[in-house]
Amino acid sequence: MSRLLILCSVLLFAANANAQGNKDTSTNRDLTISGAYKPKLMEAQKIESVPVIERPAIKPVVFSYKIKSHQVNTEKIVNPIPVAEIGKGEETIYPTSFVKLGYGNINTPLGEIYLNNKQSKQYSYGVNYRFLQSNSSLHNSFADFTNHTFKGYASTYTEIGELGMDINYRNNQYNYYGYDTSNKEAEKHLGRVINNLDARAYFNSTAISDKKLKHRTQFNFYNFGIDKMKESQYALSSKLYGSIPNFSDLKKVLLSGTIGFDYNVFKNDTLQALKRLFIQIDPRMEFEYEGMQMTVGFNTTLFFNGTDSAIPFVNPVIRASYPIVENVANLYAGIDGRYQKQTLRSVMLSNPFVSRFDMINMYENAKAYIGLNAKLGQTADASFELNYSDVSNMPLFISINNPGNPTLEYDSLNSFTVKYRQVNVLRFTGAFNYSFSEVVRVGFIGNFYDYSVTGEPEAWQLPTSDARLSMRFNIKDKIYPHFDLMAMGIQKQRSGIYDRNNLGQVGYASSSLKAFYDISLGLDFRFKKKLSAFIQANNLINNRYQRWYNYPVYGINVVGGITMIF
Repeated sequence: MSRLLILCSVLLFAANANAQGNKDTSTNRDLTISGAYKPKLMEAQKIESVPVIERPAIKPVVFSYKIKSHQVNTEKIVNPIPVAEIGKGEETIYPTSFVKLGYGNINTPLGEIYLNNKQSKQYSYGVNYRFLQSNSSLHNSFADFTNHTFKGYASTYTEIGELGMDINYRNNQYNYYGYDTSNKEAEKHLGRVINNLDARAYFNSTAISDKKLKHRTQFNFYNFGIDKMKESQYALSSKLYGSIPNFSDLKKVLLSGTIGFDYNVFKNDTLQALKRLFIQIDPRMEFEYEGMQMTVGFNTTLFFNGTDSAIPFVNPVIRASYPIVENVANLYAGIDGRYQKQTLRSVMLSNPFVSRFDMINMYENAKAYIGLNAKLGQTADASFELNYSDVSNMPLFISINNPGNPTLEYDSLNSFTVKYRQVNVLRFTGAFNYSFSEVVRVGFIGNFYDYSVTGEPEAWQLPTSDARLSMRFNIKDKIYPHFDLMAMGIQKQRSGIYDRNNLGQVGYASSSLKAFYDISLGLDFRFKKKLSAFIQANNLINNRYQRWYNYPVYGINVVGGITMIF
């Protein structure tokens, strides 16, 4: 045991020394954008599914901190709930193809078709198209939108592995709608149109023997367009892994290594193309030692920003899990970190009303966590975790509009800019799941946050807490009621960037966005084996709360329709 502790200490000291000697020299570009990808916070986008924090899984909650083989991602450490995401809500597995048609109380047509092959052990393929639109002129609102979504996939299975590909295309049209109505010129610039093409090809090998080396390889491409701005990504990654014979006191030893290349190009009609290359190298060693499951390794990212030299960022990865009660409760803890790419698409995924930002990469310098997973009998499980993160260049969202003080810079569209700050985040998470066969399924997850921000008095537009309760029922395989409750705590918001007359003097106004909760109910009724009806009601308390400053959501909205399986 002492040898293992010494090894981990040496790895940690070496990685920290390396990381401290590296500085983030990401390319700063002041960008003005006019579009967004998959608007998640639109008013009418509460139509078919309730707001999603993070849907509680019925399976035992497992907090996994392994980096996927293709990841050089841009997710924030604190990922606030998308308050009005338009999506299918809970994914439904259909035995075959289907057509879905519906209509809502705010002039909202819904149409969807899904076609796939019959069950096969050799191959699978399918296509899906979905359309949703709102026309809320009755409410004198600019929150109308039009969404088109297409998905296609194909894969084949052989003795040596699985080969497949999938493609996704989204077209989203929506508006700024929290604008100054007295400014008629602003009305000409409300519309935003987003096109996003995302494709992937992959191969997962199947080794005949556990002693053989396996690999998972995939190529990812996306093209993201907002008016005159374009962004493309070409990413290739591969993970090699295999078991080795036990040595010394270590058992179940698994060695793996992930290497990835991510090339990103951004351009518009005014700036020279910005080209960046990210190389990811993540070695891992997993083993069991005296009943404890251990993972040790590194997250390594090499960043090339147009110069000949590479900027390395290395973070140690150590995770330990120990069964304090066999097959009942597991205690786990660990540390890791990651240098993460910033992109136009990632910013718009976070806040679809951003109009300007700098292309600055985020660096999760260190993350430490400790938690407990517990299984409560055969039908329930619970999980608790305390997580601390130290993040450089974490994005905070600032409203540009501050018409109360004409000396401050503002725009009448109520758009947002991004401030990048050093943020320390302390988060506590609790989750609970219960399932009784397929008759009753209940899931809950809640988070509490505490922020410490360098250079700002508050963590702007980040919540102090969020939670989600989800309940699903199956009544005699004929009636399927479901209930969702979403809540978010107080958020601090800031309006205004700087004083035009004195750029050295910071001037802004701040306020608090009230805590809110949202209740949704739905029902699916199966008339026959291949014909069913659905109804979904959102925001039953008719609370026009704000996730983003000056952007209230719709009040109560209802959509209903039929689903035909064939």
